[in-house]
Amino acid sequence: MNKAIKLIIMFFITILCTTSPSYSAEKNVLLKTTNTWDNAQYKKIKIKKPEVTVLKIIINVNEELPMHKHDLVNIAYVKKGTLTVITDDNKEITLHEGEVLPELIGKYHYGKNTGDVPVELIVFYIGEKGTPLSVNK
Repeated sequence: MNKAIKLIIMFFITILCTTSPSYSAEKNVLLKTTNTWDNAQYKKIKIKKPEVTVLKIIINVNEELPMHKHDLVNIAYVKKGTLTVITDDNKEITLHEGEVLPELIGKYHYGKNTGDVPVELIVFYIGEKGTPLSVNK
């Protein structure tokens, strides 16, 4: 594992272990996984120069994104609305407000708003610096 990633993990573990347990904040695990939503296992990730990007994406009612793929790890949190993701081989998943999607890596897919309000996503990407966040087909 990359030294920078190890340092980030150690930093957060230190914060969690040294934080006083006398607080009222609520913690809920939204996602803990070793694979993408189609059950493809994450492979050993080597990142020499990690770059983290967080995007807010809004997909309007009846809007459909272009067919695309990601060549890095990314996780989408559905803040609002209903999102259906469809692969180029017609696998499909539908997510609702508050759900989390471990996105596909290297597989073409697209998302579409299948609800009656705009979809609001918060998407977290981590990969090698300079890697495109998505590549259209």
